[in-house]
Amino acid sequence: MVRIPVVNEQDEILCYKEREETTREDIRRITSLFLFNEEGETLLARRHPNKSISPNRWGPAVEGTVDEGYDYDETIVKEMEEELGLKTIQPILISKEFYTITEAKRFCTFYYAVVPSDTQFILQESEVAEVRWISISDLKKWFLEKPEEFAFSFHIKVKLLEKVYEHLNQN
Repeated sequence: MVRIPVVNEQDEILCYKEREETTREDIRRITSLFLFNEEGETLLARRHPNKSISPNRWGPAVEGTVDEGYDYDETIVKEMEEELGLKTIQPILISKEFYTITEAKRFCTFYYAVVPSDTQFILQESEVAEVRWISISDLKKWFLEKPEEFAFSFHIKVKLLEKVYEHLNQN
């Protein structure tokens, strides 16, 4: 069984628990990756229907829990390779945020990377049902009209996604 760190409000490890033993009160570490292409679109991933949190909902291109023995940077690289088959991409750290939603408490590190739109992804079927490129304006419209189609914490992530998009367009 894979154990994960449970942390305090300063992101200091308190203990390790089996994933299934964690509660809504436990603060867990996760990572998220926003992928962009040369057209300024972002890649969304629809979570597998069998996922325990936000099944069949859309979210960032890559997302994963930090396991025992890994840090945030190692985890995002591992998750990119596992979920999308990306091996040569160097993600860039944006920020680390703490958030609380009804279902969970999380410290999340956010990363981004730019890849060609014709990149061939190898999806990990047990994690990712499908991926799709979408413009930021279409994503914002879709999210406003049908927020129930997105992962529970996506409202937090979409704001950061917009900031990264604006930053990329300024450079």
